[in-house]
Amino acid sequence: MKPSPRLCLIPAAVAAVLTAAAPAPAADEPERRVQVVMVNFTDSRIPDAGKLETALKDNYFGATGSLTSYYNEVTGGATTFKAAEGDGVTGPVDIDLAATGCDTGKINDLTRKALAAKGVPEDSYDHLSLVFPSEKAGCDWLALGTVGGGTTWMPVGADGKMSMTALVHEFGHNFGYSHHMRLRCPDGDLGAGCEEDGTSHKTPMGGGGWEAGLTSPELLHNKWLTGGEVAKADKSATYTLRPLYGKSSGVRALDIPLGDDRLVVELRHESGTVDGEIQGVHAYRVPDGDYTKSALIDPTPDADESTGGDAPADADALKAGAKLTDKARKVEVEVVKAGAEAATVQVSLDGVAAPAEPAKSEPAANDARPEGGSTELAETGGDSDTTLAYSIGGGLLLALGGAFLLKSRTSATSSGRRSR
Repeated sequence: MKPSPRLCLIPAAVAAVLTAAAPAPAADEPERRVQVVMVNFTDSRIPDAGKLETALKDNYFGATGSLTSYYNEVTGGATTFKAAEGDGVTGPVDIDLAATGCDTGKINDLTRKALAAKGVPEDSYDHLSLVFPSEKAGCDWLALGTVGGGTTWMPVGADGKMSMTALVHEFGHNFGYSHHMRLRCPDGDLGAGCEEDGTSHKTPMGGGGWEAGLTSPELLHNKWLTGGEVAKADKSATYTLRPLYGKSSGVRALDIPLGDDRLVVELRHESGTVDGEIQGVHAYRVPDGDYTKSALIDPTPDADESTGGDAPADADALKAGAKLTDKARKVEVEVVKAGAEAATVQVSLDGVAAPAEPAKSEPAANDARPEGGSTELAETGGDSDTTLAYSIGGGLLLALGGAFLLKSRTSATSSGRRSR
């Protein structure tokens, strides 16, 4: 079966996603078994399997700069990957299918059957990553992955190079994440007038490149932030936020009620190998409590009006004195102080002003993890037909997927080939 695509534009490089019936990994599944398989078609073969196998071991399981090292870092070791069989890379396997047409469903089905025939059953891995020559296949995306499932399609060129941004992005889809968008809400007014405006650039799922960490809503979805790291606001209070990544202890995310939605606030600062270009306090709207579909709240005017389209990185960060308000829901969030190591945030609910001093918040684990289960292909590259609905005031803002920009270092990027 070839699933229908959800498209999102990534001008330089594109990554794709499929939604599968398998749920995203749970908190009690800390180790994910990955099987990488090289695939040959009847009319197109991997030119140097030995060279590619060496590169794939580094890309997927290397100690640094790999899929494994990235997710180990951003989850704090709560979830990591291991080679499913041997060194985790097998093949090439030959399938009775021509590359032309890039039939993802048949590539998947025939490869799984070929693996089973080689003694590699489906219950021996949690993720299957299909690597095949892009020549002749004609795929209109750079990479593809199932949303909430465990399959990724990773075409490679004759040079065998792979985009790490696309790889991290597609496995993000496996964990259940949607493409991460931006809601422009001038002056921080959440009650009306917010409009979707491109991608967030705060996560690999939103054009941030693989050097960006995941957002706090993405971490909340998989319960990678728990206990004292999360403060669920149930009354007016003042909080001290610590950076989302790093060794400091304390609250790393505020989870605030906003009618049927949630408002999540975080502080970002460089730590380890992530977030070198992401700084400051950021807030996200979570529609209907679905943390996989959060969107960045950008309180600035349209970039073309304010800066001629040349806004600096993190111009959308909430500075000291910035407020987010929803008068209808009687919610106000104010950033009192914002530094590299800590931020002070006042949360006023039900019209009650927040006290000046930070509260000792009661830690609460995130229990709103959505169920997985659709079968949808999310792609990066092309016009979007994905519609996101956000409750704004008394009505709905229907946000149509816009341009999705991914950073990529591959030759595919320079040639303009898209990924999904």
